Amino acid sequence: MTGVAVGRLWQYPVKSMQGQEVEEILLGPGGVAGDRAYGFVDVESGRLASAKRPRRFGALLDCQARFLSPPTLDGDSPSVEVTFPDGTVVRTDDGGAVLTKRVTELLGREVQLISTAPDGIALDELIPQMEGLGENALDAMATEPDSDGDSFIPIPAAMAAPGTLLDLAAMHVLATSTLARMADAHPDGEWDPRRMRPNILIDDSAEPGNEDDWLGCDVHIGEQVVVHIVGPTPRCVMTTLAQPGLVKDSNVLKTVARVNMKEMGALGQFPCAGSYAEVVSPGAVRRGDSIRFERVEPRKGALAATIEMMTVALAAGK
Repeated sequence: MTGVAVGRLWQYPVKSMQGQEVEEILLGPGGVAGDRAYGFVDVESGRLASAKRPRRFGALLDCQARFLSPPTLDGDSPSVEVTFPDGTVVRTDDGGAVLTKRVTELLGREVQLISTAPDGIALDELIPQMEGLGENALDAMATEPDSDGDSFIPIPAAMAAPGTLLDLAAMHVLATSTLARMADAHPDGEWDPRRMRPNILIDDSAEPGNEDDWLGCDVHIGEQVVVHIVGPTPRCVMTTLAQPGLVKDSNVLKTVARVNMKEMGALGQFPCAGSYAEVVSPGAVRRGDSIRFERVEPRKGALAATIEMMTVALAAGK
């Protein structure tokens, strides 16, 4: 493919808050420097706070977070500045005490600020009550409905990126052609890439491709960086939620399910958009960098091993 380049770049300083669009990101073995550097633990439940449980934690998505200085691959993450829906701006220069207090007030629940994932921590992912989403092996893990009638799947945090506050894999890429395909199927929807929360938006508008063809490819970005596409990215209820500049739209997830349902081994079917990637050769990625795809033998990295592990564990529990 020719004419394919890095379109836009994001890092997400605080889990489930708005990302920070930047001109450059640094990729290391663990993914994007500073990505989900901070998050919150719900003190009562011990769960990692995530807008995947929107009634309880969805208000986080209305907050905007940015780093006060660029994150690096080595050392502690820099301080962040968070702008709340009412316009209040809070920094973490004090160790995060004021930010923790404000987020506790915002959510109506006591939370604790963290920068590394405690062993065994999980987050709750809402099972949307929508037709067309299909069934998969994770449904067997669903909790009993709560007082609102919602059921959840407890998902261990960062299974393929240990120690981080990521949901699963080290990084997420998305193509403009994927968004265009979804927009064709649901033209009334707002297919802003922020709904999908990618790290790299690949601009293939000059020569639209298909992300399915990239599975198992090395992606050469600029002159130095190489990432490997390891699997499709399952989508959740977060894609449907309202956030600054975007309205709530349940048809977003329904459309992804209708257009792009994917098999993920023995785990079953999931509505997918975008791809998970792992870093092969680290370095800086800049907006406008050229992109080249190379078909290689699939690299069995952390994500593939995690899917196998989950499959075995679920089979053993039957």
